[in-house]
Amino acid sequence: MKWRFMVLSLLFSAEVLTQEELRRNPFMPGEITQCPAAIVEEQQQLLSWRLRGVIGRDGDWYGWIQTQAGGWIRIARQKPLPLFYWQLNHLLYGSAQFSDKSAGSHSCRSQNIIELKLRK
Repeated sequence: MKWRFMVLSLLFSAEVLTQEELRRNPFMPGEITQCPAAIVEEQQQLLSWRLRGVIGRDGDWYGWIQTQAGGWIRIARQKPLPLFYWQLNHLLYGSAQFSDKSAGSHSCRSQNIIELKLRK
């Protein structure tokens, strides 16, 4: 009888220990994985851009960005960017705000919002 009790108590304690490992604190962030290389690469590319001009009014704004290579990109809310993972969120006089389109689908520490400001 003691033998059965001992075996059952060992099995039960092992079950409790494995369940403790499976539980997680809902107030603590989950596992953070490394961002896919394409997201990081586009983030670095976007951070190297310079906002050079913005014109427009009442939700109809256009901007000009100079790339690190010296090329120019015309941006507008309805115009797609030459980036796959990033989109233009807000464009106003003096600033352009971009966000990671796939922020909810991955759990990496990418900079989800990047704002470029017009420099004088």
